[in-house]
Amino acid sequence: MIQKESWMYVTDNTNVRWLKIFHLYKGFFRKISKEGDFVKGSARVVEPPRLEYKGFKYRYNIKGDIERGIIIRTKLKSLHFDGSNTKFNNNSLIIVVKKYDFKSKYLNGPVNKSIKRKKIKTLFKAVV
Repeated sequence: MIQKESWMYVTDNTNVRWLKIFHLYKGFFRKISKEGDFVKGSARVVEPPRLEYKGFKYRYNIKGDIERGIIIRTKLKSLHFDGSNTKFNNNSLIIVVKKYDFKSKYLNGPVNKSIKRKKIKTLFKAVV
């Protein structure tokens, strides 16, 4: 369950590590978002660029950049149809460019099986 002003960990290989949420999609009066929903946030903690990318025209994120992401894991228990439930240690998301074009090639950690998009499930190594 993610609200506005929440801090979320970014689990892909972009140089953004933490995002502060300021907008929840799907309605003006929306108070919370769950796994699989889109959010918009500001980059708060950003790693410096690596040395191997110094000479290329690769766009780095800086602190304060506005990014759009999709929620992958939450601390709230999510129930499944078979009666099982999953709970993760942290709230995390991945950064997307458009609807489902990911900004990175590598995604870290497991993903919940309740997310309905097959494209997301295939990019992760483990589906829980």
